Amino acid sequence: SVLWTACAWYARTSLKGDEYRTRFEVFFLLALTGNLTLILAQDVPVFYTGFALMGFASAGLVAHRGDAAARRAARLYVSLAVLGEVLLFVGFVYMVSSAGSTSLSALQRAAPVPVAQALLLVGFGIKAGALTLHFWLPLAHPAAPLPASAVLSGTMIKAGLLGWLRFFPLGYAEQPELAVVFLAAGLGASFLGTVVGATQENPKAVLAYSSISQMGIITTGLGMGMMAPQAWPELLTAVLLYVAHHGLAKGALFL
Repeated sequence: SVLWTACAWYARTSLKGDEYRTRFEVFFLLALTGNLTLILAQDVPVFYTGFALMGFASAGLVAHRGDAAARRAARLYVSLAVLGEVLLFVGFVYMVSSAGSTSLSALQRAAPVPVAQALLLVGFGIKAGALTLHFWLPLAHPAAPLPASAVLSGTMIKAGLLGWLRFFPLGYAEQPELAVVFLAAGLGASFLGTVVGATQENPKAVLAYSSISQMGIITTGLGMGMMAPQAWPELLTAVLLYVAHHGLAKGALFL
């Protein structure tokens, strides 16, 4: 909420005189609505609605500038958003059918469904900028106006992480195979983002790769929780502190 408020105030000053300012504000409010909806959701339909609304509204923020680079970034973003929504929808159908409930708490405690977990891993991984699914970030952030880049990197990227926290049985069951995937993706993203980001000249691209790296560190924490569920309460505290730090610091750096 702090970051969204700061970015809304910054947008009103930085976009003064912009002929498409009203359009930006509409997409910004829609993305905010979707973000808050998925955070507060307690069942699958509400979560999915908020996730989809946030994803498609933020495409309008990426395309705001209207030049060739912005349109290219927006097309890639929408393509991946559609792919992610389809994967999540199919994964949710598998999970709800297996658990017999749409409640998020019931799904988290239910027996894992491997097919659904694979679909949700990729679907949420697109939003979280996971390794091999991260390539939209360095294009979207430089194309979007500064307040949009700040919320994309500071809050909306965390929707993928929140999805993993909501739908994977963290703290309930040991999942060594899935843990290896999360650890490999997390460590790979943390190193790749650092190395590639250091070669960039555009400051917003540097911050985009920084987000990829830091989300990789957070993803590593989830992998550790899947490997050692008894340690999850302590790991969750560390993950949430890092998430809060990244959101505020990255938003401040963009602004």
